[in-house]
Amino acid sequence: MTLITVAAFFLLPLLAGTLVRSLRPDAKWLRLLLSFSGAFLLGVVFMHMLPELYVEEGEHIGLWVVGGFLLQVVLEFFSHGIEHGHMHFHGGKALPLITLLSLCLHSFAEGIPFADPAVAGNLPFLIGVLLHKMPMAIALATVLLRAGTGGISSWVMLIVFALAAPLGIGTGLLIGAEEGHGFLHDMLGLAIGMLLHISTTIIFESAPDHRFNATRFVAVLVGAALALLSVH
Repeated sequence: MTLITVAAFFLLPLLAGTLVRSLRPDAKWLRLLLSFSGAFLLGVVFMHMLPELYVEEGEHIGLWVVGGFLLQVVLEFFSHGIEHGHMHFHGGKALPLITLLSLCLHSFAEGIPFADPAVAGNLPFLIGVLLHKMPMAIALATVLLRAGTGGISSWVMLIVFALAAPLGIGTGLLIGAEEGHGFLHDMLGLAIGMLLHISTTIIFESAPDHRFNATRFVAVLVGAALALLSVH
């Protein structure tokens, strides 16, 4: 299961790059995917991952969750919100390396908990994270395209980004083997905190005017309903 997870995290950004280069998906559909994925991930986290994590690790895990939430605030200062679909870069302006580094740190930290077979085998959580990664990768590929980044440079950056989560999983396997499940659970708390920040931001800010229209509302309801069904 871990190998399948590594492959999924690696191939998804490359698939997103191919879609952006060949189909150039409409921003409207990206926002709907963001709303759906944000609601689904938020539902899985609150109804499944957090309760189980608190039962296993106790109250101290809350520090890691809050830490992850605050870490994401810092990372988004440099990433400009690409994690939740923002593409506020002017044409012709190169993507700053600090932005790519921020996205890679996010993916690296997000990947570490999946070194735990129980997390990697948790399909609702895995699907939720992958659903969040897809629009994130599409946003990154779109920013690179709008910036006029050359084809080879774009693919190099996408490959570097695609490697971040698998490297996180590998790091989790190495350190987790020595430190035990406590380390991986702490990293899961950190990742959940980051995902909580992103999910709530996606739901309320995935449209340019920040208005919660009927289509987005339906996407959120469907995502939340599927999350509820997935944990029973």
